Amino acid sequence: MQITKLEFVNFRNYPSAKFKFSNGTTIISGQNGIGKTNLLEAIMVLSYGKSPRVSLEQELVNLNSQFARIIGHTHENDKLEVIISRKPESRRVQKTYKINNAQKTSTDFAGRIKSVMFAPEDIRLVAGSPSRRRDYLDRLLSQVHRDYRVNLNKYNRILKQRNKFLDSIKGQIVKSLHDAQFSVWDTQLVTAGEIIQNRRNDFFKFADLRLAQISGDLYKNAFLSLNYLKSDLTLARLNGIKQRELFYGTTQIGPHRDDYDFIMNNHSHFGLKGYGSRGQQRTGVLSLKILEIQYIQETSKENPILLLDDIFSELDEDYRAAIKTILNGRQTLITTADISSVPKDIKDNAQIINLS
Repeated sequence: MQITKLEFVNFRNYPSAKFKFSNGTTIISGQNGIGKTNLLEAIMVLSYGKSPRVSLEQELVNLNSQFARIIGHTHENDKLEVIISRKPESRRVQKTYKINNAQKTSTDFAGRIKSVMFAPEDIRLVAGSPSRRRDYLDRLLSQVHRDYRVNLNKYNRILKQRNKFLDSIKGQIVKSLHDAQFSVWDTQLVTAGEIIQNRRNDFFKFADLRLAQISGDLYKNAFLSLNYLKSDLTLARLNGIKQRELFYGTTQIGPHRDDYDFIMNNHSHFGLKGYGSRGQQRTGVLSLKILEIQYIQETSKENPILLLDDIFSELDEDYRAAIKTILNGRQTLITTADISSVPKDIKDNAQIINLS
């Protein structure tokens, strides 16, 4: 699935705008702060239903407006639309999803188009917080697995309710009168959590098969692996830690506590987070992005749109060569503040949009 045209109304710094894209490579050039990354962000919203860049989605709405609209047209003549409306006297928003003018749930909307975004700040996938790594995993798996989307939404809803209940009885001793309430939340939490963790486990098995070769081509004398740090969720474990949960007032185990390490193997084993140089960490993220493309292709049988946010200025020749190998045969959008940093053979065969 390819995006042929994007339309904005009150989205970010665009009161109104339209952009058309080729089915190959499009370079979006302009000064920093002019809104280049917003185009890539919009495609991510159309892919996943959410923005990867903000925690408060009201930031997607132009400051002078009460709503924003993102419309994407595909080469198969589908029209995808997301409307983001501010709620009165609230920091939250209401989102409406449409496909060909028919309203959809977020679950049915996400994954219609698939995209992979690579930006300089992705280095924080290695060195940043576990929540950042989980969010990345959720975006990837939600694009290709409907059952993951359904159960992730269900899990988060149940977790919120269970945590609210735990907080209301925080510091107390577990009593029989609590058992019925715990039974309701625990069974549902485990059922949804099992599906989430099974999908995550399948992804890490895929990584075990592919990532060594991908990273070996980039590191030359070493290779990368991902170590899934699974927070096992079972009824038995939940029953065993009830008193601890009452002490903290929150759910202590489950997919919301999962994490994973980037491990580089070169005669010894060490984690990139603690021991890797910035260059090694950047290579680790590039390896992960190539893995992500392969996973989407093999799982969904679709070619994801590649979104490259001003990365060429930070990459050396080896990395640029690696990037060029994954451009072939897929729609790609590249943003840059310095078009001279984009390799000439890419520019010569690209559509160029200059923002000013």
